[in-house]
This record gives sequence, C-alpha cells and structure tokens, in this order.
Amino acid sequence: MDTTGGSLLDNPRFLQLWVGQACSFVGDAVSMVALVILVVQLTGSAAAVGSVLLARLLPTLASPLVGVYADRLDRRAVLVASDLVRALLLLTMVFARDLMVLLVLVFLMGLARALFNPTIRAAFPSVVEGGDLARANALVSGTFSVSVTLGPALGGLLVATVGVGAAFALDAATFLVSALLLSRIPMPRSPAVGGAGFGRELKEGLAYLAKTRVPLAIVAGAFLTMLTINLTVPAEVFLAKRTFSTGDAGYGLLVGVWGGGMVLGSALMAVVGDRVGALPFYFASIFVAAIGLAGTGFAPTFVLALVALAVAGIANGIDDVAASTVIQERVPDAFLGRVFSLNFFGLSAGEVLAYLAGGALVDAAGPRFTYLLAGTATAAAGLLVVLLAVTPVANVREG
Repeated sequence: MDTTGGSLLDNPRFLQLWVGQACSFVGDAVSMVALVILVVQLTGSAAAVGSVLLARLLPTLASPLVGVYADRLDRRAVLVASDLVRALLLLTMVFARDLMVLLVLVFLMGLARALFNPTIRAAFPSVVEGGDLARANALVSGTFSVSVTLGPALGGLLVATVGVGAAFALDAATFLVSALLLSRIPMPRSPAVGGAGFGRELKEGLAYLAKTRVPLAIVAGAFLTMLTINLTVPAEVFLAKRTFSTGDAGYGLLVGVWGGGMVLGSALMAVVGDRVGALPFYFASIFVAAIGLAGTGFAPTFVLALVALAVAGIANGIDDVAASTVIQERVPDAFLGRVFSLNFFGLSAGEVLAYLAGGALVDAAGPRFTYLLAGTATAAAGLLVVLLAVTPVANVREG
C-alpha cells in the first residue's frame, strides 16, 4: 500500500472529495449556530432548542436501515442526491419562521445525513485507489475537527452581521459545491447492487457483522466509548466554573483544548499513515483517552486539567481515524455501507445515553467524580473491545 502523502494529494478523485467535504463541514458548523439562534429568537425556550437538536439526531438511529441503500444503490448517485436534498432543505429554511416547520426540515436533513455518512465512508477505498486509507481518513477527520472548532465563530459573526438566512444560504451553497465535485468522481458500483430484497440484505449485513471479530469490536467500541467518554460533556461547564472557578473563558478553553487535541490526533495519523497499522492505534487510543479523562478528574490545577483533556482529545482524534480505516481495510466492499451504518448507529445511541446519564451523574456526584468514572468506564470498554477482537468466532473472511 502506498504510504506517500504526495501520491494521495495527487489523486484528483480524493482531492475533489476532500474539498467538497471541507466546504460542507464549514457550512454545517455555520448553519448549526444560525439554527440555534433562530430557535431562541422565535421561542426563547431552551426546551425548543433541545427539541431541534433531538430532531437532528433522531434520524441517525435509523442508520441500520438506510445502510442497506448505501450498499444497494449507486454510491455516487446517493451522495449527490443527499447533498442536493440538503441544499434544497436549507434554502427552504431561509424562509422558515415556525418551530414545527423547522423541526420537520431539521429531521429531513438528518435523514439525508444518515444516508450520506455511511455511503461516503464506504466509498473511500475506491476513491483512494490503493493509496493510504489512514492518511485519507486523517485528512478528512482533521478537516472536520478544524471546522467544528472555527466554524461556530464564523457562524456567529455571519448571523450578527448579515442574519440567519445568510448562514443557511451559505450552507446550501457548500452542499451544491460538494454535489458538483462528487458528481465528477467515478465510483464503481457496489457488488451488492441488484441483490436480494431489503429485509434479506439487512439480515445479511447483521449476520456478517455478528460473525466477524475485529469489525464487530470496532462497532461495539463506537457505542461503548461514545457512551463513556461523552458522560463528561455535561460536566465540562461545571468543572470550569465551579471546580476551578475559571468562568466562561475557562469553559471555552476546555472545549477548545479538546477540539485542538482531536486535530493533533488526526495529524498524527496523517503522518504515520499505514506504516504501523491502524488497529494497534485504535486499541491504544481508548486506553489513552481513559487516562486523560481520569487525569482530568484528579488534576489539582486548571492547567493540569487542560493538559489531561488535550491528551484525551488527541486519543479521540486517533480513534476516529483508526476505526474508519480498520473497517475499510477489513470489510468487503459489498458490506461496507451496512457496517458503517451500524457504526454510526452505535455512535448516536451512545451519545444520546451519555448526555442523559452524564447530566444526572454531575447533579448527583459532581464534575470530578464524573470524569473519574468516565475514565474508569472507558478503560473497561477498551478491555471489552480487545476481548471481542481476539475472541474466536465463526470463520468469516474479513476483507
């Protein structure tokens, strides 16, 4: 496998995919800020903001169903159609001033995203064409991390100077750019195209995953680590403002350090590429994240807490890149869409449960204990993932 960065960046198919994704990542971050501001302007209700965020997340829970289409249909057509649909929905959102209308539009956006995400990950191996999958995933993942770090500030500035409609229009334009670039990328049809019925293909995907060691461990790990690590999200603001008395600026630093760590983790994987192998990095990242979270809970000073969180953020960035790379390398193309859809389902389910449990945990035991428990639980999740990966199962070819 080619591990030279030059060959990957000389690949016009990957460059078009990367640029398209970078544009839509920034647009999403901008429009997310605009959406929250619009809902607050219309309702003044935190519950309304929560309902919109829930409407955005719920469609991802249907990922195992839409994953069948990621393997059954022409992937380029699915990706382009998903982008065009989202552009149309965002242009409609420019004129929406009713909460129920916004909820419907956001839900439909989530459905399109739930179809797009596993499909784009499944298309990576054919787009990279034998190049360095780890480096390709790292570049896209790092771009996403940068966008969610800088995009909200751009969104706030845009809304303050031009208005929420301009932010939605900008995001729509980024999806049109992405659709145009993706339409120019040749993608071979999945071997699953034209196969059995929907129900049978869904069952085949589940059966395949259940009989493989490493892909099953990665999917299980997505759920478990998202659940254990994100227990700390509700604790962040309390750790900064109550435990260390650093106020809003301290809270911003906590969030920023985590995001910066994720960028560094992606950069590390981009440098290392496939020269070591993604699976050892994946295993190590879980335990390093556990140490970072526990270290945050033990930290006697705010500076040391920031250092520990940076370590956990780096590990999280490595995790994202390594997990995707392992799946792409080990799962046959005909099952990639379904396996990635199950992976995204695990991430979403873990996120929902983490926010619910994390909030209750912070109220009951405080932010320090929440970080300590999250670190311990993440280490336990890592042990379970390793056991799943090494436990013999039925003889099914992985890759």
